[in-house]
Amino acid sequence: MVSRDFTEAAIALRTAVFEDAAHIARMHDEVWRATYRDLATPAAWEALTEEVRRARWEEVLGETDPQRTTLVAERAGRLVGFGTACAPTEETFAGRGEIRWLHVDPSVQGAGIGRRLMSALAGQLADWGYGGCALAVVVGNARAIAFYERLGGRRAGGFTDPGPLWRSDNIVFVWDELSLLIGDGHY
Repeated sequence: MVSRDFTEAAIALRTAVFEDAAHIARMHDEVWRATYRDLATPAAWEALTEEVRRARWEEVLGETDPQRTTLVAERAGRLVGFGTACAPTEETFAGRGEIRWLHVDPSVQGAGIGRRLMSALAGQLADWGYGGCALAVVVGNARAIAFYERLGGRRAGGFTDPGPLWRSDNIVFVWDELSLLIGDGHY
C-alpha cells in the first residue's frame, strides 16, 4: 500500500543513462518475479536472473538508436519505475510506436507513476511522428491488463512470443490517438 504522504510532485522523470543499467535490471527482475511467479516456465524463472537482465540493459542503454528512449521515474533519488518507447517490434502493432518494459516498484504502484511514464513515452512517440501506440501484455497479468484498460487501451488481438525460454501468449493493447495518453502534457 502506498503511504498517504506520497505525492506526484515528488516524482521526477528523466532519460535513462548507461549508469542506470544495474538499478533498472534490479527493479526489472524484482517486478518480473513478483508478476510472473505463476505464469513463467521454470526454465525462464531460473535463466532470467538479475545478472542476465543487467547485461541486456547495458546493451540497450549502450546502443544509440534514434527511435528508442528509456525513461526512469525517481523519488528522492531512488528508482521507482521505468519504461521504453521504441519503433514497433511486432507486425501486429500495425506501424504504431511501441511501449515496452513498463515497470513500477510494487511499493508505489497505484500512485500515478505508471500513468506518468505512459504519458511521457506517448509524448516521445508523438515527437517521432507516430499517431498511435501499442504494447503487449502476457495473458494472465491481470494487474497490467486492468491498468491498460483504465488508460483507454483497446484490445487488438494477440500473438505468441516464441522467446528463447518461454512461449508466452500476449494480448495487444493499442491507442489510436496518442493525445489520449499524453493528456495535459504534465510529466
